[in-house]
Amino acid sequence: MRLICSYCRRVIRADPQARVTDVSHGMCEPCASHFQRLWAGIPVDEYIDDLASPVILTDEDGRVLAMNGKLAALIGADRKATFGLTAGEAFACVHSRLPEGCGRTVHCRECAVRRTVETVARTGQPRERVAAYLDSKDGRIDLRISAKPAKAGIVQVKIEELGEPRPLPKKKDA
Repeated sequence: MRLICSYCRRVIRADPQARVTDVSHGMCEPCASHFQRLWAGIPVDEYIDDLASPVILTDEDGRVLAMNGKLAALIGADRKATFGLTAGEAFACVHSRLPEGCGRTVHCRECAVRRTVETVARTGQPRERVAAYLDSKDGRIDLRISAKPAKAGIVQVKIEELGEPRPLPKKKDA
């Protein structure tokens, strides 16, 4: 018989003589430890720090509720200071510095990060590997993000890929 973790699908124990259909499910030690901490009331910062990828938690308006240390280090932010900022402000998007602010400029209509957060918050449906970009002082940075509902009104956004900055597109003269 093979014993497989119900959560991560890791093989816990396998009998080489067992048939392929001889399968049972249980919980491996790493998952048991993780869920024991969760059920005990693990703080959200500690929970998201355990995630393998850079992650940010936002409300339905894209305001930062928390980010893990991996993301804070990646973008050079003080994770505690980002609480309450819009995601664009936390990521230092150049458009968030305009007088209208993050979420209110003409550029924000095309922001895949903002649209993804709003869509997931509104529909409750996850979005996987969405192509996005961030215009920063260092240039345009291509991203791949995935987002899913975490709890009522909270969206978990994971940075799947982060490209190197490249020059911003030239502005068209009117």
